[in-house]
Amino acid sequence: MIFIKDVNAVTLDPKNEIIKNAGIVIDHDRIIDIGKASELTPQYKDVEVIKGRGMLALPGFIDAHSHSDQAILRSFADDMGWKPYLEDFIWPLIGHREQEDALISLKLCMLEMLKSGTTTFVDCMISSRYDFDKLAQAVVDMGMRAVLAKYLMPDSIFSQKEKAINTGEVESEEQSRSDFEQAIKTWNGTAGGRLQVWLGPFVPRGDPAPDIKPDFFHKVSGLAASHNTGITIHFASEREDIQFFQQEYGMQPVEFAQQYGLLGSNVMLINGCQLTEEEIPVLAETDTKIVHSPSANMKMASGIAKIPQMRAAGVTVALGCDAGANNNCLDMIREMKAASLLHNISMMDPKALIAEDVLEMATIDGARAIGQEDEIGSLEVGKQADIILVDLHHPHTMPVHDPVANLVYAAHGGNVDTVIVAGRVLMKNRKVLVVDEEAILAEAEERGHALLKRAGIRVAPEWPIE
Repeated sequence: MIFIKDVNAVTLDPKNEIIKNAGIVIDHDRIIDIGKASELTPQYKDVEVIKGRGMLALPGFIDAHSHSDQAILRSFADDMGWKPYLEDFIWPLIGHREQEDALISLKLCMLEMLKSGTTTFVDCMISSRYDFDKLAQAVVDMGMRAVLAKYLMPDSIFSQKEKAINTGEVESEEQSRSDFEQAIKTWNGTAGGRLQVWLGPFVPRGDPAPDIKPDFFHKVSGLAASHNTGITIHFASEREDIQFFQQEYGMQPVEFAQQYGLLGSNVMLINGCQLTEEEIPVLAETDTKIVHSPSANMKMASGIAKIPQMRAAGVTVALGCDAGANNNCLDMIREMKAASLLHNISMMDPKALIAEDVLEMATIDGARAIGQEDEIGSLEVGKQADIILVDLHHPHTMPVHDPVANLVYAAHGGNVDTVIVAGRVLMKNRKVLVVDEEAILAEAEERGHALLKRAGIRVAPEWPIE
């Protein structure tokens, strides 16, 4: 049993309570009590105590969109739009990646997440090129909570242009489906429910795959329904996507999604930068979720999703950092600030997306987006003990007049002191307890440079400069 004592608890419960000088009691993997520490102390004496004075206690952040395999590609493909980013850098590198590259990249990704307060993440589009079992086991060993989305590809996907790019990621529809079936059978719901397996189908997009057959998405939705699982898919992210839907089908993106089975309570659409206000009511009516990655969208000039309008209409919007290569960091605190500032300036309204809004997106709305709001996303009795302690006793976060504003606008991932997932302490006093941090950093550095050399890509100037 663990007693977190004398914290200021930002619960994110239905009342949005902030309990000053709170106590939180954990038994095994659950929160069993929460209230004033002075009232709880007499009841819980012979327990492990974590002192939280000067800290905020929060539900762990939920990063609803990440690409763990790109963590070791950080800062080598900057300052470009999505097409050259994918076609000239990311896809060609896939053919040069080794199994151990994907594994160390995932470990680096999770290490960064842990150290900045993320306890749950959605990892998108895991290819059959990578050993799913090894990746899933790494998540289990790290102690985190994850949704691993298995890539599903249609047979019709590759144009002649794409075949000329040696991506090494070509897999048949039959193979990718078979691998998904095996992954969900082996891993879904394992590690006390910490691991979930979803589908991450190929993106409906005209270039570079104009010959994709839309009935493929009916198969995807049917497969998800048969296994009672979810779908996460990049959707209407870029201007070119709109041209594709209109020219190929004479439809708006959401109309296409509705006709071909890509809407519903188990579907999370990624980005949606090009969706119009007229399409938003359909998302709300079908309980389709959106995940917003503002830093990556801004960096690649993809567009500005209508997030305040979506939230106002009742659409659940989660928050995601995307990837180490197109965001360059996986810090959900910085992502919250980016979301707020982006929409305030785009709408010329300083209250378009306030600190409390983006904190909900990073916690309870993230939990709703992955169908786990009854288990995680808020500090409530009976829920999983996924809890982070954020230390605001620093020059850049003092004084504390408004703890939520200080968190969102002044803090960063380095303020996170302690991370607990399912009642297990994974980091304390900023020391990660479940892995050898230095070993991960050393291997990631070595393999990241080795990968670029194998691919014949030179990043200038090389580092370190001698």
